[in-house]
Amino acid sequence: MGTLPSEAMRNAFIQGLASKGVISTVLASTILGLPYNQEAGFGGGATVATVWESGNITDLCEYLKNNGTSYTIDSNSLPTQDRVNCKDDNTTSYVDLGIKNADGFDVTRDHNKQLTANFTVADLLQGSEQYYLSYEGVKGEQSPVYGIALMQDFLNGGFIDWIADEFSAVLDLGDGFTAKALEYAKSQTTNLLYKTDVIEGCDGKSGHDYWVARSDGSDTDDNTQYLTKISFEDGEWKLTGNSVKQYLDAIGTNVQTKGSQDEKYQSWVVSESENYIGFTFIGSSKGGGDDGNDHATGGLNLNNVAKAFLTYFADYMNGVSQTDIYGNDLYNVKIGRTEASNLITNDYLYEFKIKTGTTVSSDDLAQSTFYDALFNQICKNGWTENEKITESSYMQAMLQNGMLFISKMKDDGYYYQGNYATDPYIKEISDDTAIAQAESKYTTEKAKLNTKEETLDLKMKNLDTEISSLTTEYDTVKNTLSKNIEKSFKRYNA
Repeated sequence: MGTLPSEAMRNAFIQGLASKGVISTVLASTILGLPYNQEAGFGGGATVATVWESGNITDLCEYLKNNGTSYTIDSNSLPTQDRVNCKDDNTTSYVDLGIKNADGFDVTRDHNKQLTANFTVADLLQGSEQYYLSYEGVKGEQSPVYGIALMQDFLNGGFIDWIADEFSAVLDLGDGFTAKALEYAKSQTTNLLYKTDVIEGCDGKSGHDYWVARSDGSDTDDNTQYLTKISFEDGEWKLTGNSVKQYLDAIGTNVQTKGSQDEKYQSWVVSESENYIGFTFIGSSKGGGDDGNDHATGGLNLNNVAKAFLTYFADYMNGVSQTDIYGNDLYNVKIGRTEASNLITNDYLYEFKIKTGTTVSSDDLAQSTFYDALFNQICKNGWTENEKITESSYMQAMLQNGMLFISKMKDDGYYYQGNYATDPYIKEISDDTAIAQAESKYTTEKAKLNTKEETLDLKMKNLDTEISSLTTEYDTVKNTLSKNIEKSFKRYNA
């Protein structure tokens, strides 16, 4: 009591009502076929009838593939930024696109902007190709933090919104619960890859906010090789040794301490991101005084972003406190290697409710909303038992005396106490059926009594006739005897 339960508990409640005869089995079946409205009676609207079918991750991907939209990444649309490097030369920071297919990994510096990717969410979840963003640091840039900030611009510039829309189209059942699960998944995915308040003294700014703001190159020391040493103290930006580490460690993994090969682009850092949640990166071991050819590199696997989103959704739907038999979170997403996370895409037994269509509201929906609201109120506030509750006279007296009241849902989705005397929907009317039944019974009983009365009247008349006859006979005999006696006396007197 005091909390709102799961759909399984609501379904058990509906089945219990049907088994006790409170509702019909037909109504119970209808309600069970509709999504549980966990917010009914607590600000939520009426239940919306959503046609859905159950399926695992493979079924979900198949539906997304056949019914979803595609996302296109044109290399020319990826963020870039004109800058200066440690030699004070003009240069440009690029975010590049990488694709790995069945033939292997083929990602190079796509500065010529020749690659284009087109994929669905289903492709990201279970497709044969992997899609990457990558960044090659400019000369002397010891950390790829600037490029990662540009990748964040891409993620927050529509990519995560697209993922959210695609999942919403098939997983939002029209109830508040699935909507909140999707909102939770979107916010958690965004926060996973874009941290704020992780750099001491930055007052809510993220590293991204500062590094993009200083991209004009006006202060070479601050926005190129020394990006490893930025913090905010006493109202001024100052150089420290841990600022970038604080920021990058929260959103990604340093797959190697420092690069030491004289390669301009360490593509394996990007390829390795397939096995990581969050960004992968590697710093440079050489600074601005060197040729700076061992460039810092950053990467991000986009497939894992979609997998993280869906895992957050399933975690919310299943209950974020749920654990497995070992006490570990049943589903979770952690920055680092993918095996450290429990991704929903690896669980082929989990059943999604896949929306296949929507219908309009009806009386059945109103009934479903009512019983969901009743169940929610019971779970939140408790219940009581009263054997007299089925007696109409008792109910009427309790309502009239204010001991019980009828609550009704208003436009804001909450229930409010009503007034028995002023409620326009409560009327005291004659029960014509009961009156007719009573009159019929009265007429029948009266007819029976009348028949008995008539029978008694007839018997009384017959008795009167018999009495009269007996009286006459008696008088006749009496007169005859008197006359005989009189004659006898006269004879003897003579």
